[in-house]
Amino acid sequence: MNILIVDDHEANLYLLESLLNGNGHQVMSAPDGKQALDIVQTGDIDLIITDILMPVMDGFQLCRKIKNDPDLAAIPLIFYTATYTGPQDEAFAFKIGADRFIVKPCEPDVLITAVNEVLASAQKKQGKVSGPALEEEEAYKLYSERLVTKLEQKMLEAEQEIEARKKAETDLRKSQAQLIQARKMESVGRLAGGMAHDYNNMINVIMGFAELALGKISPKDPLYGDIQEIIRAARRTSDMTRKLLTFARRQKFSPHVLDLNETIEGMRKMLDQVTGKDIQLAWHPKPGLWDIFMDPSQIDQVLLNLCVNAKDAVDPAGRVVVETDNTHLDAQFCSLHPGFSPGDFVTLTVTDDGCGMDAQTRERIFEPFYTTKAPEKGTGLGLATVYGIVKQNHGFIQVTSAPQQGTRFILYLPRHIKTAAMSD
Repeated sequence: MNILIVDDHEANLYLLESLLNGNGHQVMSAPDGKQALDIVQTGDIDLIITDILMPVMDGFQLCRKIKNDPDLAAIPLIFYTATYTGPQDEAFAFKIGADRFIVKPCEPDVLITAVNEVLASAQKKQGKVSGPALEEEEAYKLYSERLVTKLEQKMLEAEQEIEARKKAETDLRKSQAQLIQARKMESVGRLAGGMAHDYNNMINVIMGFAELALGKISPKDPLYGDIQEIIRAARRTSDMTRKLLTFARRQKFSPHVLDLNETIEGMRKMLDQVTGKDIQLAWHPKPGLWDIFMDPSQIDQVLLNLCVNAKDAVDPAGRVVVETDNTHLDAQFCSLHPGFSPGDFVTLTVTDDGCGMDAQTRERIFEPFYTTKAPEKGTGLGLATVYGIVKQNHGFIQVTSAPQQGTRFILYLPRHIKTAAMSD
Protein backbone atom coordinates (compact mmCIF):
# COMPACT_ATOMS: atom_id res chain seq x y z
CA MET A 1 0.00 0.00 0.00
CA ASN A 2 1.07 3.60 -0.65
CA ILE A 3 1.16 5.55 2.60
CA LEU A 4 1.83 9.28 2.99
CA ILE A 5 3.31 10.39 6.31
CA VAL A 6 3.15 14.06 7.25
CA ASP A 7 5.36 15.50 10.02
CA ASP A 8 7.62 18.52 10.36
CA HIS A 9 10.25 16.59 12.35
CA GLU A 10 12.70 14.61 10.23
CA ALA A 11 13.37 12.13 13.02
CA ASN A 12 9.67 11.24 13.22
CA LEU A 13 9.49 10.86 9.44
CA TYR A 14 12.53 8.59 9.42
CA LEU A 15 11.19 6.32 12.18
CA LEU A 16 7.75 6.01 10.60
CA GLU A 17 9.19 5.39 7.15
CA SER A 18 11.49 2.64 8.46
CA LEU A 19 8.63 0.98 10.35
CA LEU A 20 6.20 1.05 7.41
CA ASN A 21 8.80 -0.01 4.84
CA GLY A 22 9.66 -2.92 7.08
CA ASN A 23 6.03 -4.03 6.94
CA GLY A 24 5.84 -3.99 3.16
CA HIS A 25 4.39 -0.52 2.50
CA GLN A 26 5.56 2.11 0.04
CA VAL A 27 6.08 5.41 1.82
CA MET A 28 6.05 9.05 0.76
CA SER A 29 6.55 11.98 3.14
CA ALA A 30 5.78 15.69 3.50
CA PRO A 31 6.85 18.27 6.16
CA ASP A 32 3.46 20.10 6.31
CA GLY A 33 -0.17 19.87 5.26
CA LYS A 34 0.18 21.99 2.12
CA GLN A 35 2.87 19.81 0.54
CA ALA A 36 0.95 16.72 1.62
CA LEU A 37 -2.18 17.98 -0.14
CA ASP A 38 -0.19 18.53 -3.35
CA ILE A 39 1.09 14.95 -3.19
CA VAL A 40 -2.37 13.51 -2.53
CA GLN A 41 -3.84 15.43 -5.47
CA THR A 42 -1.18 14.14 -7.87
CA GLY A 43 -0.43 10.69 -6.51
CA ASP A 44 -2.07 7.36 -5.71
CA ILE A 45 -2.29 7.36 -1.92
CA ASP A 46 -4.01 4.62 0.09
CA LEU A 47 -3.54 6.06 3.60
CA ILE A 48 -2.41 9.31 5.26
CA ILE A 49 -0.72 9.36 8.67
CA THR A 50 -0.34 12.95 9.84
CA ASP A 51 0.83 14.97 12.78
CA ILE A 52 -1.41 17.88 13.84
CA LEU A 53 0.86 20.75 14.91
CA MET A 54 2.82 21.76 11.78
CA PRO A 55 3.75 24.96 9.92
CA VAL A 56 1.94 26.33 6.82
CA MET A 57 -1.02 23.96 7.14
CA ASP A 58 -1.68 21.84 10.23
CA GLY A 59 -3.19 18.35 10.37
CA PHE A 60 -6.72 19.52 11.17
CA GLN A 61 -6.78 21.74 8.07
CA LEU A 62 -5.35 18.96 5.92
CA CYS A 63 -8.01 16.54 7.11
CA ARG A 64 -10.83 19.06 6.40
CA LYS A 65 -9.61 19.71 2.87
CA ILE A 66 -9.28 16.02 2.04
CA LYS A 67 -12.64 15.01 3.52
CA ASN A 68 -14.41 17.92 1.79
CA ASP A 69 -12.97 16.96 -1.62
CA PRO A 70 -15.17 14.27 -3.28
CA ASP A 71 -12.17 12.89 -5.19
CA LEU A 72 -10.05 12.49 -2.04
CA ALA A 73 -12.61 11.88 0.71
CA ALA A 74 -12.30 8.09 0.51
CA ILE A 75 -8.62 8.18 1.53
CA PRO A 76 -8.43 7.10 5.20
CA LEU A 77 -6.51 9.35 7.60
CA ILE A 78 -4.83 8.63 10.93
CA PHE A 79 -3.82 11.40 13.32
CA TYR A 80 -0.52 10.61 15.06
CA THR A 81 0.08 13.44 17.52
CA ALA A 82 2.09 14.40 20.58
CA THR A 83 0.63 17.90 21.05
CA TYR A 84 -3.12 17.69 20.64
CA THR A 85 -3.75 14.77 22.97
CA GLY A 86 -6.87 15.68 24.97
CA PRO A 87 -10.30 14.06 24.67
CA GLN A 88 -11.74 17.19 23.04
CA ASP A 89 -8.96 17.09 20.44
CA GLU A 90 -9.79 13.45 19.71
CA ALA A 91 -13.52 14.16 19.47
CA PHE A 92 -12.93 17.02 17.01
CA ALA A 93 -10.63 14.83 14.92
CA PHE A 94 -13.34 12.22 14.45
CA LYS A 95 -15.98 14.90 13.72
CA ILE A 96 -13.97 16.22 10.77
CA GLY A 97 -13.51 12.73 9.32
CA ALA A 98 -10.41 11.10 10.85
CA ASP A 99 -10.38 7.30 10.92
CA ARG A 100 -8.08 6.84 13.91
CA PHE A 101 -6.50 9.03 16.62
CA ILE A 102 -3.18 7.84 18.09
CA VAL A 103 -1.07 9.63 20.69
CA LYS A 104 2.71 9.63 20.35
CA PRO A 105 4.68 7.72 21.29
CA CYS A 106 3.12 4.31 20.94
CA GLU A 107 4.46 0.81 20.53
CA PRO A 108 5.33 -0.10 16.88
CA ASP A 109 3.00 -3.09 16.85
CA VAL A 110 0.11 -0.89 18.08
CA LEU A 111 0.67 1.52 15.20
CA ILE A 112 1.01 -1.22 12.59
CA THR A 113 -2.17 -2.90 13.86
CA ALA A 114 -4.05 0.41 13.55
CA VAL A 115 -2.69 0.93 10.01
CA ASN A 116 -3.80 -2.55 8.93
CA GLU A 117 -7.24 -2.14 10.48
CA VAL A 118 -7.83 1.26 8.84
CA LEU A 119 -6.68 -0.04 5.43
CA ALA A 120 -8.89 -3.11 5.71
CA SER A 121 -11.89 -0.97 6.68
CA ALA A 122 -11.28 1.36 3.68
CA GLN A 123 -11.16 -1.61 1.29
CA LYS A 124 -14.51 -2.87 2.58
CA LYS A 125 -16.11 0.53 1.91
CA GLN A 126 -14.76 0.39 -1.68
CA GLY A 127 -14.58 4.15 -2.00
CA LYS A 128 -18.03 4.81 -0.51
CA VAL A 129 -17.95 7.75 1.88
CA SER A 130 -20.60 9.69 3.75
CA GLY A 131 -20.92 13.48 3.50
CA PRO A 132 -19.01 15.85 5.77
CA ALA A 133 -19.75 15.19 9.43
CA LEU A 134 -19.73 18.93 10.19
CA GLU A 135 -20.99 22.03 8.52
CA GLU A 136 -18.17 24.42 7.61
CA GLU A 137 -19.21 27.05 10.15
CA GLU A 138 -19.36 24.57 13.03
CA ALA A 139 -16.06 22.98 11.98
CA TYR A 140 -14.42 26.40 11.90
CA LYS A 141 -15.79 27.21 15.36
CA LEU A 142 -14.52 23.96 16.87
CA TYR A 143 -11.19 24.35 15.08
CA SER A 144 -10.78 27.85 16.52
CA GLU A 145 -11.60 26.57 19.99
CA ARG A 146 -8.92 23.89 19.67
CA LEU A 147 -6.36 26.47 18.54
CA VAL A 148 -7.20 28.91 21.34
CA THR A 149 -7.11 26.15 23.96
CA LYS A 150 -3.76 24.91 22.69
CA LEU A 151 -2.40 28.46 22.56
CA GLU A 152 -3.46 29.09 26.15
CA GLN A 153 -1.89 25.81 27.19
CA LYS A 154 1.35 26.66 25.40
CA MET A 155 1.43 30.13 26.96
CA LEU A 156 0.93 28.63 30.42
CA GLU A 157 3.69 26.10 29.78
CA ALA A 158 5.95 28.92 28.55
CA GLU A 159 5.23 30.98 31.67
CA GLN A 160 5.96 27.99 33.89
CA GLU A 161 9.18 27.30 32.00
CA ILE A 162 10.25 30.95 32.33
CA GLU A 163 9.54 30.88 36.07
CA ALA A 164 11.44 27.60 36.42
CA ARG A 165 14.41 29.04 34.53
CA LYS A 166 14.36 32.19 36.66
CA LYS A 167 14.33 30.08 39.82
CA ALA A 168 17.13 27.89 38.49
CA GLU A 169 19.21 30.96 37.63
CA THR A 170 18.55 32.45 41.07
CA ASP A 171 19.50 29.18 42.77
CA LEU A 172 22.62 28.95 40.61
CA ARG A 173 23.70 32.49 41.48
CA LYS A 174 23.07 31.78 45.15
CA SER A 175 25.07 28.54 44.99
CA GLN A 176 27.92 30.29 43.16
CA ALA A 177 27.97 33.06 45.78
CA GLN A 178 28.04 30.50 48.59
CA LEU A 179 30.81 28.57 46.86
CA ILE A 180 32.86 31.73 46.39
CA GLN A 181 32.35 32.60 50.07
CA ALA A 182 33.39 29.09 51.15
CA ARG A 183 36.56 29.28 49.03
CA LYS A 184 37.26 32.73 50.39
CA MET A 185 36.96 31.42 53.95
CA GLU A 186 39.28 28.53 53.12
CA SER A 187 41.86 30.92 51.67
CA VAL A 188 41.60 33.27 54.63
CA GLY A 189 41.90 30.28 56.95
CA ARG A 190 45.11 29.05 55.29
CA LEU A 191 46.61 32.54 55.39
CA ALA A 192 45.53 33.18 58.99
CA GLY A 193 46.72 29.76 60.11
CA GLY A 194 50.17 30.20 58.58
CA MET A 195 50.58 33.68 60.02
CA ALA A 196 49.26 32.67 63.45
CA HIS A 197 51.63 29.69 63.62
CA ASP A 198 54.69 31.84 62.88
CA TYR A 199 53.42 34.67 65.07
CA ASN A 200 52.80 32.29 67.97
CA ASN A 201 56.39 31.08 67.76
CA MET A 202 57.65 34.66 67.98
CA ILE A 203 55.32 35.46 70.90
CA ASN A 204 56.69 32.45 72.78
CA VAL A 205 60.19 33.77 72.26
CA ILE A 206 59.16 37.23 73.53
CA MET A 207 57.46 35.73 76.58
CA GLY A 208 60.42 33.47 77.29
CA PHE A 209 63.01 36.25 77.21
CA ALA A 210 60.71 38.58 79.17
CA GLU A 211 60.28 35.99 81.93
CA LEU A 212 64.06 35.40 82.00
CA ALA A 213 64.63 39.14 82.33
CA LEU A 214 62.00 39.35 85.07
CA GLY A 215 63.82 36.68 87.07
CA LYS A 216 67.09 38.60 86.92
CA ILE A 217 65.86 41.87 88.43
CA SER A 218 64.38 42.89 91.73
CA PRO A 219 60.63 43.54 92.03
CA LYS A 220 61.63 47.02 93.17
CA ASP A 221 63.43 47.73 89.92
CA PRO A 222 61.62 50.37 87.79
CA LEU A 223 61.73 47.97 84.82
CA TYR A 224 59.98 45.16 86.71
CA GLY A 225 56.47 46.53 86.06
CA ASP A 226 57.27 47.28 82.43
CA ILE A 227 58.41 43.71 81.81
CA GLN A 228 55.25 42.39 83.48
CA GLU A 229 53.18 44.47 81.04
CA ILE A 230 55.18 42.94 78.17
CA ILE A 231 54.35 39.45 79.45
CA ARG A 232 50.65 40.27 79.91
CA ALA A 233 50.44 41.75 76.39
CA ALA A 234 52.22 38.71 74.96
CA ARG A 235 49.74 36.38 76.68
CA ARG A 236 46.77 38.32 75.30
CA THR A 237 48.35 38.17 71.87
CA SER A 238 48.99 34.45 72.29
CA ASP A 239 45.29 33.97 73.04
CA MET A 240 44.44 35.76 69.77
CA THR A 241 46.79 33.51 67.81
CA ARG A 242 45.15 30.44 69.36
CA LYS A 243 41.79 31.72 68.09
CA LEU A 244 43.28 32.19 64.63
CA LEU A 245 44.67 28.66 64.72
CA THR A 246 41.21 27.41 65.74
CA PHE A 247 39.65 29.26 62.79
CA ALA A 248 42.25 27.70 60.49
CA ARG A 249 41.55 24.28 62.09
CA ARG A 250 45.16 23.87 63.18
CA GLN A 251 44.52 23.91 66.92
CA LYS A 252 45.03 20.54 68.61
CA PHE A 253 42.00 19.10 70.37
CA SER A 254 41.01 15.98 72.32
CA PRO A 255 37.53 14.78 71.32
CA HIS A 256 35.35 12.61 73.54
CA VAL A 257 31.88 11.12 73.28
CA LEU A 258 29.63 13.82 74.73
CA ASP A 259 26.04 14.39 75.72
CA LEU A 260 25.67 18.00 74.57
CA ASN A 261 22.81 18.59 77.02
CA GLU A 262 24.98 17.60 79.99
CA THR A 263 27.88 19.74 78.77
CA ILE A 264 25.67 22.83 78.38
CA GLU A 265 23.94 22.16 81.73
CA GLY A 266 27.35 22.36 83.37
CA MET A 267 27.87 25.80 81.79
CA ARG A 268 24.56 27.33 82.90
CA LYS A 269 25.96 29.46 85.74
CA MET A 270 28.80 30.74 83.58
CA LEU A 271 26.39 31.58 80.73
CA ASP A 272 24.14 33.47 83.14
CA GLN A 273 27.13 35.56 84.21
CA VAL A 274 28.14 36.20 80.59
CA THR A 275 24.70 37.38 79.48
CA GLY A 276 24.00 39.36 82.67
CA LYS A 277 21.03 39.45 85.02
CA ASP A 278 18.87 41.74 82.83
CA ILE A 279 18.91 39.48 79.77
CA GLN A 280 16.58 36.48 79.88
CA LEU A 281 18.51 33.30 79.03
CA ALA A 282 16.22 30.37 78.15
CA TRP A 283 17.50 26.79 77.89
CA HIS A 284 15.51 24.15 75.96
CA PRO A 285 17.32 20.77 75.90
CA LYS A 286 16.01 18.02 73.63
CA PRO A 287 15.25 14.81 75.59
CA GLY A 288 16.99 11.74 74.16
CA LEU A 289 19.65 13.81 72.42
CA TRP A 290 22.13 11.86 70.29
CA ASP A 291 25.81 11.75 71.26
CA ILE A 292 28.48 13.81 69.54
CA PHE A 293 32.27 13.37 69.39
CA MET A 294 33.98 16.64 70.33
CA ASP A 295 36.45 18.25 72.69
CA PRO A 296 34.41 19.63 75.66
CA SER A 297 36.54 22.77 75.72
CA GLN A 298 35.46 23.46 72.12
CA ILE A 299 31.81 23.36 73.18
CA ASP A 300 32.67 25.90 75.88
CA GLN A 301 34.33 28.18 73.32
CA VAL A 302 31.50 27.89 70.80
CA LEU A 303 28.67 28.54 73.25
CA LEU A 304 30.46 31.37 75.08
CA ASN A 305 31.24 33.17 71.84
CA LEU A 306 27.67 32.79 70.55
CA CYS A 307 26.18 33.99 73.85
CA VAL A 308 28.54 36.97 74.01
CA ASN A 309 27.61 37.82 70.43
CA ALA A 310 23.90 37.55 71.30
CA LYS A 311 24.34 39.64 74.46
CA ASP A 312 25.95 42.46 72.48
CA ALA A 313 23.10 42.40 69.94
CA VAL A 314 20.09 42.57 72.27
CA ASP A 315 18.62 45.35 74.39
CA PRO A 316 19.28 45.32 78.15
CA ALA A 317 15.98 43.49 78.65
CA GLY A 318 16.38 41.17 75.65
CA ARG A 319 16.06 37.41 75.33
CA VAL A 320 18.54 34.69 74.31
CA VAL A 321 17.40 31.10 73.70
CA VAL A 322 19.72 28.08 73.63
CA GLU A 323 18.26 24.86 72.20
CA THR A 324 19.39 21.39 71.19
CA ASP A 325 17.72 18.89 68.87
CA ASN A 326 18.21 15.82 66.69
CA THR A 327 17.83 16.33 62.96
CA HIS A 328 18.37 14.50 59.68
CA LEU A 329 19.56 16.35 56.59
CA ASP A 330 18.36 14.80 53.35
CA ALA A 331 19.64 15.27 49.81
CA GLN A 332 16.95 17.82 48.96
CA PHE A 333 17.91 20.07 51.89
CA CYS A 334 21.62 19.80 51.02
CA SER A 335 20.95 20.67 47.37
CA LEU A 336 19.49 23.97 48.59
CA HIS A 337 22.39 24.57 51.00
CA PRO A 338 25.73 24.15 49.20
CA GLY A 339 28.46 22.82 51.46
CA PHE A 340 26.08 20.70 53.55
CA SER A 341 26.12 16.89 53.46
CA PRO A 342 23.27 14.46 54.19
CA GLY A 343 23.23 12.60 57.49
CA ASP A 344 22.19 12.67 61.15
CA PHE A 345 23.18 15.69 63.20
CA VAL A 346 22.77 17.18 66.65
CA THR A 347 21.84 20.84 66.39
CA LEU A 348 22.86 23.58 68.81
CA THR A 349 20.76 26.69 68.22
CA VAL A 350 21.32 30.12 69.76
CA THR A 351 18.62 32.70 69.02
CA ASP A 352 18.38 36.32 70.10
CA ASP A 353 15.78 39.04 69.59
CA GLY A 354 18.38 41.75 69.03
CA CYS A 355 19.22 44.18 66.26
CA GLY A 356 19.86 41.51 63.61
CA MET A 357 22.07 41.84 60.53
CA ASP A 358 21.70 42.77 56.88
CA ALA A 359 22.80 40.46 54.08
CA GLN A 360 26.17 42.19 53.60
CA THR A 361 27.07 41.75 57.27
CA ARG A 362 25.88 38.13 57.29
CA GLU A 363 28.26 37.25 54.47
CA ARG A 364 31.30 38.45 56.45
CA ILE A 365 30.60 37.54 60.08
CA PHE A 366 32.95 34.54 60.11
CA GLU A 367 35.93 36.42 58.66
CA PRO A 368 38.79 36.91 61.15
CA PHE A 369 38.95 40.45 62.58
CA TYR A 370 35.64 41.47 60.98
CA THR A 371 33.44 43.17 63.57
CA THR A 372 30.66 45.73 63.75
CA LYS A 373 31.47 46.49 67.39
CA ALA A 374 33.50 49.40 68.72
CA PRO A 375 37.29 48.79 68.67
CA GLU A 376 37.48 48.36 72.45
CA LYS A 377 34.57 45.86 72.52
CA GLY A 378 35.73 43.08 70.22
CA THR A 379 38.55 41.65 68.13
CA GLY A 380 36.39 40.09 65.44
CA LEU A 381 37.65 36.59 66.29
CA GLY A 382 34.71 35.20 68.29
CA LEU A 383 32.57 33.97 65.38
CA ALA A 384 35.68 33.06 63.38
CA THR A 385 36.56 30.74 66.27
CA VAL A 386 33.06 29.22 66.18
CA TYR A 387 33.36 28.68 62.42
CA GLY A 388 36.75 27.00 62.76
CA ILE A 389 35.62 24.65 65.54
CA VAL A 390 32.47 23.57 63.72
CA LYS A 391 34.35 22.95 60.46
CA GLN A 392 37.12 21.11 62.32
CA ASN A 393 34.46 18.72 63.61
CA HIS A 394 32.91 18.23 60.13
CA GLY A 395 29.82 20.25 60.97
CA PHE A 396 27.92 23.09 59.34
CA ILE A 397 26.55 26.48 60.37
CA GLN A 398 23.32 28.08 59.22
CA VAL A 399 22.63 31.74 60.01
CA THR A 400 19.32 33.51 59.59
CA SER A 401 18.98 37.19 60.43
CA ALA A 402 17.42 40.43 59.31
CA PRO A 403 17.65 44.01 60.62
CA GLN A 404 15.57 44.46 63.78
CA GLN A 405 14.40 40.83 63.63
CA GLY A 406 17.07 39.08 65.66
CA THR A 407 19.58 36.40 64.72
CA ARG A 408 19.63 32.62 64.83
CA PHE A 409 22.75 30.46 64.64
CA ILE A 410 22.13 26.74 64.00
CA LEU A 411 25.18 24.52 64.41
CA TYR A 412 24.93 21.04 62.86
CA LEU A 413 27.29 18.65 64.69
CA PRO A 414 27.61 15.08 63.33
CA ARG A 415 25.89 12.39 65.34
CA HIS A 416 28.29 9.91 66.94
CA ILE A 417 27.28 6.27 66.81
CA LYS A 418 29.14 3.95 69.14
CA THR A 419 30.71 0.91 67.50
CA ALA A 420 30.93 -2.54 69.02
CA ALA A 421 34.65 -2.07 69.61
CA MET A 422 34.04 1.13 71.58
CA SER A 423 31.34 -0.51 73.69
CA ASP A 424 33.63 -3.38 74.82
